[in-house]
Amino acid sequence: MARAPAFALAIALALIAGPLAAQPVPTAQGPVAGTVLDSGVQAWLGLPFAAPPVGDLRWQPPQPPAVRHATLSATQFGPACMQPLRDHGIAYYVGDDPIAEDCLTLNIWAPPGAARDVKLPVIVYIHGGSFVAGSARKPLYRGDALAAKGAVVVGIHYRLGALGFLALPELSAEAPGHASGNFGLMDQIAALRWVRDNIASFGGDPGRVTIMGQSAGAMAIALLQVSPQAHGLFQRIAALSGSVYSSATTDQLTTLDAAEKQGKALQAALGAADLAALRRIPADRFVAVQGPIARPIVDGQILPRSPAALYAAHAAADVPILLGTVRDEALIPLASAADLAAYRTAVAAQFGKNAEAVLRLYPTQTDLQVPGAARALAHDIGFSTMMRSWAQAQVANGKAPVYAYWFDRRHPYNAGVRFSDLDPRTTGINHTDDVPYWLGTFDSLNGPRRTRDWTAADRTLSDRMQAALIAFAATGDPATPALGLAWPRYDKRTERMIAFGETIRILHWPDRDRMDALAALGIPDSRTATENGR
Repeated sequence: MARAPAFALAIALALIAGPLAAQPVPTAQGPVAGTVLDSGVQAWLGLPFAAPPVGDLRWQPPQPPAVRHATLSATQFGPACMQPLRDHGIAYYVGDDPIAEDCLTLNIWAPPGAARDVKLPVIVYIHGGSFVAGSARKPLYRGDALAAKGAVVVGIHYRLGALGFLALPELSAEAPGHASGNFGLMDQIAALRWVRDNIASFGGDPGRVTIMGQSAGAMAIALLQVSPQAHGLFQRIAALSGSVYSSATTDQLTTLDAAEKQGKALQAALGAADLAALRRIPADRFVAVQGPIARPIVDGQILPRSPAALYAAHAAADVPILLGTVRDEALIPLASAADLAAYRTAVAAQFGKNAEAVLRLYPTQTDLQVPGAARALAHDIGFSTMMRSWAQAQVANGKAPVYAYWFDRRHPYNAGVRFSDLDPRTTGINHTDDVPYWLGTFDSLNGPRRTRDWTAADRTLSDRMQAALIAFAATGDPATPALGLAWPRYDKRTERMIAFGETIRILHWPDRDRMDALAALGIPDSRTATENGR
């Protein structure tokens, strides 16, 4: 049994004081006034961490927010950054957000009664969405439930799509480092600097900051780990289902030269003669025509070299990492094969000359066996490989520990509910299914309509996962009595990890022998990388 966390007394003492939100809180830009939620959690919403990136500041590095003397009322979420609307029928539809180009704000949640300068652990959540969608105001990603357990939680916005990742020769020429395009990553770094400079006023410890994200948010964290401009701004990493340390994600990055060519093509499509004309075009037009311009760039500045090369050169921030994956999430539609013939056809189309070798590794004899084999293969060459590669890169090149997890609890879908992107009667355990457990945001998925019948067992599992996360944020080790067992450090020989499912248990990395066999065949390759973007 893990020992009681040493930070428990500090949290208890912190919660004795009166609420911060009852009075203005000082920040470098001026005082802010928050609110106390019905749960008792304190919240400051829509805090600007940078100047509005509009007009001449469109496609510029984030600039400092304005200093003011009056108290800012921080009781309403700021708008999400510009992005397309989502299908209302998908399994993770939780409502539409107002959007605007002026969107660089963050939200803070602190425990009930938390006082200034008590130095609680801080968790900064970076949302996913393929770098084109998502927001920190979505109910699925809000931090109040996690904050109630003893951490200061921050959710941030960052520019998306063409407004966040456009590169052009004109933009590069005017930049100090002669590189453009990674404005969304610059926003994340600016938000982390704001947290470093101000979070103590909200009860947080700037020396114990965990950056946490899922999907594209986890990919962003992997990039922040190797960016020299982000070093020192965080002390732990919690990455859910996303990384850049696998050939399965190589086409999620691009070179500056290729990005500038894409930017010129977009400029031509919009009929803009120059950069000044581009800056006069309404923001919503970029959402409609942005095409592939929504990926981070190896630009020589934010990312001096490829992430793998930086890791191998020991240039990555050497901090404790908690990372993992969900059992059936996949990067390719292989798992949709319905019978033996369709499975063989899909494998042949995906793997070409290696198809027969792949079929021997993931065999099926009957139509009933196809879904299991297809899901395992699609998962292994995608998310499982990318998270395992990150763990292996850290143990090979760093000293800080890695703690790995495997999530395999199926959502309790409401009988009769239907979705446009999956069939709840036959679906497995999917991308994003662990997020409401880590953040305690179950009720968000029953907002627009009732889709899940959460049980007491689901909520107990969530409580235990959140306890481990807060322990990790506090100490760099997820050990907590709530788990009922010790969380092993990842090592390349045994590859032990925690599994969260019907029970909490220890297992070796699933399918590792077959994944090694795939790697020997040169699989996965960059053709497999198309994140589904929840």
